[in-house]
Amino acid sequence: MAAAMRPFPARMVDEHGLEKPQEYETVDSESELTPLNTAASSVKSLHQKPDAGSALTGLQQRSAWPAGVLTGLVLLAVGLVAAVIAVNPGIFKREFKSQFLLVGDWGREGMPNQTAVAALMAQVADSLKPDFILSMGDNFYENGLLSVDDPQFHSSFSEVYSADSLQVPWHAILGNHDYGECWTDESCAEVTARCQGRPDCYLSPLHQLDVALWEQDWRWHCERSFMLNLGNGVADLFFIDTNPAISDYQTAVFANNTGGILQQSWQENLLELEANLARSTAQWKLVIGHHPVRRNNRPDNNMDMLPTLEPVLQKYGVQAYFCGHEHNLQYIHQQNSSVHYVITGGGSLTDYDPIVHYDNGGSQFQYWGSGELTPCLVHSRSSLKWKLGA
Repeated sequence: MAAAMRPFPARMVDEHGLEKPQEYETVDSESELTPLNTAASSVKSLHQKPDAGSALTGLQQRSAWPAGVLTGLVLLAVGLVAAVIAVNPGIFKREFKSQFLLVGDWGREGMPNQTAVAALMAQVADSLKPDFILSMGDNFYENGLLSVDDPQFHSSFSEVYSADSLQVPWHAILGNHDYGECWTDESCAEVTARCQGRPDCYLSPLHQLDVALWEQDWRWHCERSFMLNLGNGVADLFFIDTNPAISDYQTAVFANNTGGILQQSWQENLLELEANLARSTAQWKLVIGHHPVRRNNRPDNNMDMLPTLEPVLQKYGVQAYFCGHEHNLQYIHQQNSSVHYVITGGGSLTDYDPIVHYDNGGSQFQYWGSGELTPCLVHSRSSLKWKLGA
């Protein structure tokens, strides 16, 4: 018998009308799981706000997954994911549990919806008590930081995520905007004019990698590619810089920035990821990048990454790939694939119109606007369950 999730309880809200996180319990069900559908599970409900109380639920068996539990809560328009990894104490000598939030595409000095997202993050974190927060990149719009003293580090990060419950380590990767994105010599010059001739002020992703930021705010940790190990081998999180994979960036003006695209190698990044995956003996393997591999809000999947990254993810049994870049939320899973793709790129600006859905395969969920998505990846004999509540 496989463990599935009970139908989610009715939404609970506080005195401010904000949703309270729900608790989950498991019940037995057959190990052969098929998609379940409720009021919001029709195709059109993937693209429009459902009625209150409706739910989108799907189950997919993965009998090869380890005995553990990964649950999460995603706040849609706000692009926030909260995840919990818990491991059956019968398998390990002690119970292991790690809780964390994921948010992408956020740094806009509190606008247009960044402060609202931060408030919801604080509320969720107050209950969830996360161990850390993961950033999917595009940390500082529109052009990254111009120096380690750039005031936007504080106006977009320290001052926005100031709640007590968010005072935990932040592990970040780089998005395209963090590389100092600008597409013409004129637009780049307009940005750097703010430097007023300071030699330490220039367009570059290197500023976000500098330990000087950690010295200003102890929570900040940003690298191009790195790993986090949880629970002494229970789970490994692999972070990869996907910017060198995007062909359009190779000829862009900002590719020449110090420490920029032309000084990186997508092939080297892939080889490093594959080597780390091959050495990993973790029960859970989760990969985090900025750009999506699969997507359904554009006419095609990301063909700069699909032929190269997806085979590596599948070869080493990666269970999930989390990313941002698209300013909406999507859940994509291809039949008979080990990889579940989650796009969470609505940390501030979100895509509302036009509402477009392209059937590029595997679309389980796609949404713009406000609401909550609660995904639960539960393993007893494995199931994956997602629920949308408006």
